[in-house]
Amino acid sequence: MSERPARLGVGVVGAGRVGAVLGHALREAGHAVVGASGVSRESRDRAADLLPGVPLLEVEQVVERAELVLLTVPDDELPGLVDGLARLGRFHEGQIVVHTAGRYGTGVLAPARAAGAIPLAVHPAMTFTGTRLDLARLAGAPFAVTAEEDAQPIAVALVVELGGEPVVVAEEARGRYHAALAHASNHLVTLVAQARGVLAGAGVEDPGTTLAPLAQAALDGALRAGDGALTGPVSRGDAGTVAEHVTVLGADGTEDDVLPTYRALAEATVRRAERSGRLRAQQADGLRSALAGHPVRGATTSPRLVTTVADLRAALTPRRRAVVMTMGALHDGHLALVRRAAQLADEVVVTIFVNPLQFGPQEDLDRYPRTLQADLERLTSTGVVDLVFAPAADEVYPEGEPRVRVQAGPMGQVLEGVVRPGHFDGVLTVVLKLLHLTRPDVAVFGQKDAQQLALIRRMVADLDLDVEIVAVPTVREPDGLALSSRNAYLAPHEREAALVLSRALQAGSAAAADGPDAVLAAAQRVLDGADPVVVPDYLVLVDPTTLEPAPADQPTRATMLAVAARVGATRLIDNAVIDYPGD
Repeated sequence: MSERPARLGVGVVGAGRVGAVLGHALREAGHAVVGASGVSRESRDRAADLLPGVPLLEVEQVVERAELVLLTVPDDELPGLVDGLARLGRFHEGQIVVHTAGRYGTGVLAPARAAGAIPLAVHPAMTFTGTRLDLARLAGAPFAVTAEEDAQPIAVALVVELGGEPVVVAEEARGRYHAALAHASNHLVTLVAQARGVLAGAGVEDPGTTLAPLAQAALDGALRAGDGALTGPVSRGDAGTVAEHVTVLGADGTEDDVLPTYRALAEATVRRAERSGRLRAQQADGLRSALAGHPVRGATTSPRLVTTVADLRAALTPRRRAVVMTMGALHDGHLALVRRAAQLADEVVVTIFVNPLQFGPQEDLDRYPRTLQADLERLTSTGVVDLVFAPAADEVYPEGEPRVRVQAGPMGQVLEGVVRPGHFDGVLTVVLKLLHLTRPDVAVFGQKDAQQLALIRRMVADLDLDVEIVAVPTVREPDGLALSSRNAYLAPHEREAALVLSRALQAGSAAAADGPDAVLAAAQRVLDGADPVVVPDYLVLVDPTTLEPAPADQPTRATMLAVAARVGATRLIDNAVIDYPGD
């Protein structure tokens, strides 16, 4: 079956918000609108504005005159309308009959097909105001297209003429397709409206403005990364916070539908986080207990705090142990390491120690944030930490700076080692010491500090240490900024400018199909457009294991794109592992 001629006589059945706009767009594409139907005053006014000069006719007359019939009526009315027109013999051979209901495929048009018509289901996945504002929004809007194989080119051509992007959806999948769109769009409105009401009840004068940055960032993150964008108390296993939410929402009589919605969505989030491995069974049980309004036990038990080597040794158990080493000022990136450690071992030890050996003379040792109480509360919220070792400097180095240190060698003299000479000697020295003190089976580190990770792995291999090193992918804010304790130093405009680092990495990753040179070039173009407050230090493509420049003769070998810059007075680093086609 070939595509239809460029010019068709179009009949619009239902000149409502959708029909009048689509009819206007088809007219602009060169088709002639030969008639439209509209019962309400609003429909007639809309037709007069968007379809001037088009005669308003009875439905049967519109269908009889048209080569292309556009059925833009409510979903529930569509089956009866199609059946009635077929009984009256109004459809004819070769006529194109199109409906715009998201719920149905072409099966609902079977009576028209029996009369020789060509049935198409074309659903624009956008909201309509029924005004000229919609015309610009049609450009690039996705349209679900369902048609028999030989008629599919007609449906696709029709969508292209409307300015949209065709998305083919199988007949049997239309119900799932429409449910997904309705669930996301309609229920998102309910969710945000509920949150606005709760904020208003809390005395917030402009709830919409207060919600906008968080809600928009969450939506962007979810569209980009799905469950990977999950943050908040449920994904952290923070049953105590969830229990408090249940209490305060249950006491708020002004929004009596909020608590059931919160419970249902939180339970769904628990299931998804549990399936993905973010939550252990004990955490999920604690959250469900909190959602049910029961006292929370176990999930928020405080870990034991020890500050001396003697107490640490006395507190360790014979169980399989994982250690997470931190310098405090904990954020969700650290907690991701903790949760991964809990999946790998029966006992989780977290060390909190601001290591003076890794700070240079002009670096921020004195102003580095020390927030032990807040850190303990965050670790408590995970429900998986057994022991926290938070020693003073003289407990770790009782004679002052140690006379014997680990030297990082050539791998510690590139990238960060150039601007922070001796930094990695200090890192490896304290890591080795903490490994001996905590005696773990596994140690968990973050991919964000990629050079540190590579050096620790090299040290473990070279010194035959009996410990497994596990890396956790970089945890990011919904807008892409890599989590870092140093982000707290950024002023608001600096934080916005800092996003250029993750955007450069994304651009490089997207160019992987064209090879390493394209990866670097794409990332550099983004970095070149950075705000002046961002002063780049390096953008390199290296072997993630050796940190040597990526070999040009092995373009399909995985490499690491690493970037560093000073944003205002704060130095930030980030990286992405690039997988080339064929890896």
